Amino acid sequence: MRTIVAVAVAVLAALVVGCARDDAPSSMFDDAGYHVRGGAVYFLNPFPGKAFRIVSADPATFEPIDRTYARDHERVYLDGHPLPGAQAGTFELLDRPGLARDSARVYLRDRIISTDPDGFELLDGGLARDRTRVYRSDGSVLSDDPRHFTIVSDRDDYLYAKDGRTVYVNGAAIDGASPQDFRILDGAYSTDGVAVFSFDRQIPGADARSFRTISGPYAVDTQQVYWMGRVIDGADPTTFTVLNANFECSADRHRAYYRQTVIADADPAGFPPERPVTGCSESTISFGR
Repeated sequence: MRTIVAVAVAVLAALVVGCARDDAPSSMFDDAGYHVRGGAVYFLNPFPGKAFRIVSADPATFEPIDRTYARDHERVYLDGHPLPGAQAGTFELLDRPGLARDSARVYLRDRIISTDPDGFELLDGGLARDRTRVYRSDGSVLSDDPRHFTIVSDRDDYLYAKDGRTVYVNGAAIDGASPQDFRILDGAYSTDGVAVFSFDRQIPGADARSFRTISGPYAVDTQQVYWMGRVIDGADPTTFTVLNANFECSADRHRAYYRQTVIADADPAGFPPERPVTGCSESTISFGR
């Protein structure tokens, strides 16, 4: 019996000593991020990740900034790894996830996107600019004309912007659009008074003078009807109506349409006027009670 007790005590002592020697945090018990323990600095990955020791970190001056960024007197760290070239004394996070700067550079996580931190500013729609460029949210260059860059509109999932030469929608250039005369019609439709555009694409043959939006993805001019900027062949613009924009159902006096497709055997003259359209497909149309 005494032998069993002695063995148990020895095992327990060994475990205690082992735990004392191993101060690494565990995702079973500790929050993800940085930990300073026993004169060492660790980074703990989220559960079920493991911790690793940051050998280059100085425990005496180490300072977590958030769960991903930290610094000591000499280096900046991102996810536990040194961020090359970053200046610890001037490093700060910007008011957008992943963006930070020091006195010499702007970083998108571990990538340098600008060397003009004093001129760098955040814009609406995830954009940013310095004194030489405008940047998309992924750090790529959108425009090299920041002085003339303005955001035209940011609503309904469409971000329109322009500089002195180009108009943009959601980060894509609208080829051929004149920035000086550009205006938004509705949703993805826009015009510069000469041409009409659907998202970033010019609509061939559209008459800018008579073009008007109706509802959702539908529009007309004096000659044609459009769904998402594409012509609905044969549709009559003078009698065209949207029956249910959510289900993309429409009709003129002769035919009913699902998107651009004629709904076979559907006669608008026989539609019950008191019953709303509740759905349609390329072959059927349904009505509520």
